[in-house]
Amino acid sequence: MTESQPYLPVYPPTLHLIYATTDLPTPKAARLVERMPYFPTDGQESPTLTWTRQSPNSSLGSAAFSGHQLQMAGLAVPLPPDVVDRTVMVSPWQPQIKAAMRQHRANIRLVYAGGNANPVEGMLALYALAGAFETEDLLGIVNPNAWNAHPPADFLSPASLDQYRLEIPFNLWVGYVRFYTDDQSFWLVSKGHHIFDVPDLAYFVEPGQDPEAIITLFINLFHYLYKQDVFVTAGDTLEIHGSGKQLQFSQVTELIDDLMGPSGTLVITQAENPD
Repeated sequence: MTESQPYLPVYPPTLHLIYATTDLPTPKAARLVERMPYFPTDGQESPTLTWTRQSPNSSLGSAAFSGHQLQMAGLAVPLPPDVVDRTVMVSPWQPQIKAAMRQHRANIRLVYAGGNANPVEGMLALYALAGAFETEDLLGIVNPNAWNAHPPADFLSPASLDQYRLEIPFNLWVGYVRFYTDDQSFWLVSKGHHIFDVPDLAYFVEPGQDPEAIITLFINLFHYLYKQDVFVTAGDTLEIHGSGKQLQFSQVTELIDDLMGPSGTLVITQAENPD
């Protein structure tokens, strides 16, 4: 069962890189250049990494490339336990992967400070910068806005960034969190839609219902709301084309601290279309 926790503060697009040791990497700008072939400079200055503090226990700096402005802050301490519980521990990875990430000893916070209004480009910039910080000690990438975390694997490679530009990686940039009301029933809610100025979505999953089908529904709705720039609110309905069913949107009325997202959350129910 997912424990009820105070809601995380709203941050701009942010990643935490978590490491197995307290050795904080401080890469040079050349490392960033190697990791970002899909960010043309368009005549702008070369990418820069500027450090204002470098010590054994902390680091502070900024990065700039292709019009993007990012901030970096490292500490030789693990993330607070409540942040780990709401990101690493509710992520969909295998228990051994989550256990390894939980044992991290240092973290570097990367914050998108502006430069491009397209949220996908902002997330891509964060991942490009994260790639410059990749070492053998990197255990994972934590996304507090999405209540999600994932191992590095090849998710930071230039080829992966190229793919993310074509298709949003929902398993990395969006969280799907369960809040149980009993042993078999739970609220399934998306986390992180607000980065794309889309409301989060919630659905009450009862015994016999497939949560993966609900996640697919969430993704399809996200595509519709985001790409078509459609605004929906509580009380609206939406017909599922060719299915003979319609979706109904309503307000969150319970577990508000858990279900409500920074851009609001809409509860989805499905009903037969009236004759």
